[in-house]
Amino acid sequence: MKKQIAGIVPVSGLKSDFNMPWHESLMPIGPNYLAVERAVAECAYAGCNTIWIVCSDDITPLIRYQVGEKIQDPVYNYRHFERNKADVKRPIRIYYVPIAIRDINKRDNLAWSAIFGARTADKTLKQISTHVRPDRYYISWPYAYYPPWRLREHRKEISEGDFALSYNHQTVKDNLYLGLTLTTEQIDCLITDSRTTSTGLWKDPETRKEKFSLEDRFSYKNFDLKQVFGSVNITTYSMAEVENYYPIDCWKGYCGFLKENTEIRKPSILSYAEWNETGVDDGERI
Repeated sequence: MKKQIAGIVPVSGLKSDFNMPWHESLMPIGPNYLAVERAVAECAYAGCNTIWIVCSDDITPLIRYQVGEKIQDPVYNYRHFERNKADVKRPIRIYYVPIAIRDINKRDNLAWSAIFGARTADKTLKQISTHVRPDRYYISWPYAYYPPWRLREHRKEISEGDFALSYNHQTVKDNLYLGLTLTTEQIDCLITDSRTTSTGLWKDPETRKEKFSLEDRFSYKNFDLKQVFGSVNITTYSMAEVENYYPIDCWKGYCGFLKENTEIRKPSILSYAEWNETGVDDGERI
């Protein structure tokens, strides 16, 4: 049976120094090509069946305006030997997930966006059918650049087992924004860690007499990727090294990226598209 892979694009939770009128995930990396689009394309090349973008409600309309509701699977997007090419295309549905209100200012870091997105995808799809419930999740971060098309050659590894990208033998466990897969069991363990490794509101939850200071309470919200994913054992993972990696989570890194990458072009699979409304064909909209 074909494995189901859910692509997770964590947008909310980054702390940066851009201070732009728009969100950091909307920074351009090429002509009409945004950072969040690169992450979505990476999920498509990795063979994901669905893509879940985790972002707050205030920036969802901006991302949706650029990304849309679906992207074509690059493997099936164009097959010159097919007579009816449109019949063999495989669109990948894109969903938008807001961070839960109860997590805001408590554990809403970037890594938690990935965990929460995976848990939401699991809960939603398993209610539809066990056949579409994800077997694993591929995490693609918008805050670094490396060629997304490199993942196409690793689709089988991603589908059949644990997989992670590395750069100079470093991974997401070294605070690099590199893709990796997680299973449902690993997501459950990470959720448990979020409760056990973080401070809460009260110093002693049983007596509830003294509260932590504003700086010390709910420490999980300040955890970085290394702290959150430190418990994930990747020694058994299938690893793939990326040749070029550029962090674009701060102004200095972004300027360095633009200086060395002036010829980046938007992949052809990234084209805004929406699903038809129920019972409405193209050309029949009022």
